[in-house]
Amino acid sequence: MTEEHDDKDRLFVTALARGLTVLSAFRSGESGLSNQELARRTGLPKSTVSRLTHTLTQLGYLSHEADSGFYRLGLAVLELGSVVLASYDVRRAAAPLMREFALAHNVSVSLAMRDGSDMVYLETCRSAARVSVQLTVGSRVPVATTAIGRACYAGLGASERARLDEELASRYGGNWPPIKSRLDAALQQCRELGYTSSFGEFVPEVMAVGVPLPSPIPGQPPMSLNASGPAALFTAERFERDIAPALQQMARRIAPGAA
Repeated sequence: MTEEHDDKDRLFVTALARGLTVLSAFRSGESGLSNQELARRTGLPKSTVSRLTHTLTQLGYLSHEADSGFYRLGLAVLELGSVVLASYDVRRAAAPLMREFALAHNVSVSLAMRDGSDMVYLETCRSAARVSVQLTVGSRVPVATTAIGRACYAGLGASERARLDEELASRYGGNWPPIKSRLDAALQQCRELGYTSSFGEFVPEVMAVGVPLPSPIPGQPPMSLNASGPAALFTAERFERDIAPALQQMARRIAPGAA
């Protein structure tokens, strides 16, 4: 893929792209990855991966465990992540309201933005209610099957949504038609009611609603909010009746242009 891009764009640096691909292969909650596993995930030759991991270790973007031979993300990545998060001023406005909301409604509340066909969590606040999926800042969830992703999808302009459809079609292959049908339904739901939902679709035990959040800061991308809770404590009806309207109201407090 990087070679194809390089053929079309002479400014594209393939070696840099490969290094970033290696860093992107790490996932939340993993203890470490070997060169062999990194090669499998990235599709790069193992010899190439070995050179990249050595270089990234020397620069502090990876750390190497001598005993196991595994690699972890290094402190340099954490530094970059902190800079990225600090650049989104909306988090400062949203976090106190999210904490208040989570405690008042006994749910988890999250703020996320889109990265390709995934959503990346920028902030999350939890109540005392236990949920089966404990997502944190930096966690990734799919756009297509989550309330927070569907809310983002509904908030996109038509041309950007069409580009995302192409990316999702490539990701899901033969499963795309029914997924597209559910996304179309979510888009219609958001237009009519101002929120999207995912009741047990992403995780069977989790109920969630989401709302688009236009960025109140010029130049920053749109985001979305969700509220989620365990199915053992919440019904879809309660989320639709109580949680969704309250989440919309909070979104308007964060960004006056929100639905």
